[in-house]
Formats: sequence, structure tokens, C-alpha cells
Amino acid sequence: MLDLMLKIASGVLQMNLRDHHDIPFALPLVFAAVLGFVIGFIILKFIGEEQKQDAE
Repeated sequence: MLDLMLKIASGVLQMNLRDHHDIPFALPLVFAAVLGFVIGFIILKFIGEEQKQDAE
């Protein structure tokens, strides 16, 4: 399963993610920022829906 995910991500990013010498320095930081944004957006969406239900 990990090989499949690495193969897909390698194809999208056009780099070999299995070789640690081919990964740019800031790539993990970019992944962390994007993942944090997505998780934060989902949490804020659920909080907004709960407040709408409480107001009704």
C-alpha cells in the first residue's frame, strides 16, 4: 500500500520519493502546511454547522 501511495505521489510531483536525495528540503514543510489547512478547514466547517443547529 505504501508503494502504491509513493508511486502515485512520485508521478504527481515528478520526483522519486523513494530516494531521499531526490526530495527537496521544503517538501515536508509544504505537505504539513497543506494538510494543516485541510484539517483546519474541515474542523471550522463542522463548528459552523453546530452553531447553525444550536441557533435553530
